[in-house]
Amino acid sequence: MGTFAFLKFMKAVYIHGFAGSIHSDTITNFRKYYPELEWCPLEVNHLVDESVQKINDFLRANSDVQYLIGSSLGGFYVLCADFAGRKIVINPVLNPMSSLKKAVGVNKYRGRRENGETEFKLTMQDLFRFKAFKPKDTPETICHYTPHDPNLGEDIKREYQKFFARAEMTPHLRSHFTDEHYIKHKLCDAMSC
Repeated sequence: MGTFAFLKFMKAVYIHGFAGSIHSDTITNFRKYYPELEWCPLEVNHLVDESVQKINDFLRANSDVQYLIGSSLGGFYVLCADFAGRKIVINPVLNPMSSLKKAVGVNKYRGRRENGETEFKLTMQDLFRFKAFKPKDTPETICHYTPHDPNLGEDIKREYQKFFARAEMTPHLRSHFTDEHYIKHKLCDAMSC
């Protein structure tokens, strides 16, 4: 599954979620199941303007990006990015000001960061920065979401169905976090492998 010659040399960009890292099992599994793609994970942070700018700068410098994939807060960043190609968002945050309110304060990163930092502080001012960014659905956007999301709550399913033209609840997503089972069995559908 996943090995198709027409994908060779195309880039796929992955944007991790809140407090995430590019050094994760998610990236390892993307590379394991889709080695024909050049995986380009971008390390972002909790500052929406810096993160979306970093993504847009990368996209402008790399015209061969075929897929822009984001999970959780990374999904929100993907929805705000300037990209006309296939966007795949996995359990995306749609309203960060509400979803991240409980995380205001000091947070630990869930993986090694390029700059060596182990924690960061999320402030109310950081949350207010999200007001300037509006996520956009496009004909090339696909949303996959878990049947039960303890992080975003049960109401998120209705929000996904209202917001996205192409939203699919998938049992292959067994939690809020992207895991090997989902990557192996479901991601290919969204990439039209």
